[in-house]
Amino acid sequence: MPARLPSCRRTPDMSRAAPWAWAPLLPSLLSLLSPFWAPAGAEAQAASVLAPRQVRGLLGDNVTLPCKLQTQDHDVQVMMVTWTWQDPAGRPQSIAVFHPTQGPSYPSNPNFPEPSRLEFVAARPGEPLRDATLAVRGLRTQDEANYTCHFVMFPQGGRSAPTWLRVLAKPKNHAKPQEVLLSALSQEPVPVAHCISEGGRPPAQISWSLDEKANKSQVPGTLPGTFTVISVLTLKPTIQDNGKNVTCTVEHESFEEPSLLPVTLSVLYPPNVSISGYDNWYLGQREATLNCDFRSNPEPTSYEWNTSMGPLPSFAVAQGTRLLIRSVDESINMTFICYVTNVLGTGKAELTVMLREPPRDPSHPHLSHKTIIIIIVIIAIVFAVAVFTYLLFRRSRQKMYRPSANGTISYSAVSNNATSPQDLPTEGTR
Repeated sequence: MPARLPSCRRTPDMSRAAPWAWAPLLPSLLSLLSPFWAPAGAEAQAASVLAPRQVRGLLGDNVTLPCKLQTQDHDVQVMMVTWTWQDPAGRPQSIAVFHPTQGPSYPSNPNFPEPSRLEFVAARPGEPLRDATLAVRGLRTQDEANYTCHFVMFPQGGRSAPTWLRVLAKPKNHAKPQEVLLSALSQEPVPVAHCISEGGRPPAQISWSLDEKANKSQVPGTLPGTFTVISVLTLKPTIQDNGKNVTCTVEHESFEEPSLLPVTLSVLYPPNVSISGYDNWYLGQREATLNCDFRSNPEPTSYEWNTSMGPLPSFAVAQGTRLLIRSVDESINMTFICYVTNVLGTGKAELTVMLREPPRDPSHPHLSHKTIIIIIVIIAIVFAVAVFTYLLFRRSRQKMYRPSANGTISYSAVSNNATSPQDLPTEGTR
């Protein structure tokens, strides 16, 4: 009777019960086995792993880590692909494994507690394993690390390639002016505009179009691992700075182009007033207008016209910032005053009006008052000289011809030899 063979009891398939229970040990096993499996010479160069040095992804988005095997040997047999993640302490941790027949497995890892966050994109069981690209969903700041894709082949041995995953967060940017009150007492720079970049990773870089001092600060963002950057533009404000346009420029790795944020500065001050419209008014001019010009922030609440002597005369009518002069005559020679008021105070301007002669026809020569007076004086002098000369001449003739009592004219003859009154000839009649 032949000896009875002991019965063979079938034990459960431990690889199916816990197919990847040993997956956490893969990084150590691969580092030990790779030197023994790796051939030398040209055969070692026949296979290589292609993976980018760096991949960038936005916080909360999905990203893929490309990893492909490049080999000239079509008969190469890939036994396994594994992805490791380097923890903050620098230790590699296995996060994803793919077996040609059993498919993917995602070992438990503190950084990836949800297996659904990882997925092999192209690898399929039963197909040649050449593409081990891994997708990472719902990026978190702690996902930023160094990842290594490792192919285990026979007989070539192990090949791997690292990829640095950089997690970015696109910041939200906004800029706004800060109203500042103009003060003659303070000459120190004051904040006039704020530019804020919220929730960026890494922190954004902020600059201003004005070459002025800017105070920069940085605080943690609302999400872990993000940052908020605040830049405050300061300057010594003047009236000319009110309404000035400046630009805040925000630069970040997640931007294709810098973000440009325009800001209009606001400097508060009482009204600055001047009067225009007076341009050589003349007597008889039908109508004239004065304008009350001002610069004010905030806007004025009231306008008022007056004169240095009191209220406006009847021929002057105030129409807001305009003063209408209905008739122009000698009575308009006075000083007009315009008052402009806002919530910060009142500004005023004065203008003195002095009339001139009405314009004349250019075809007729125009003589000034001074010229006319000179001409009159000259004419008066000439006339006086002529009258005086005439009177003098007439008087001299009266002396030469004296009429007698009977109406005859007497003549007197004078001898050259007469030496005494006795020698004078006797008077005769004609």
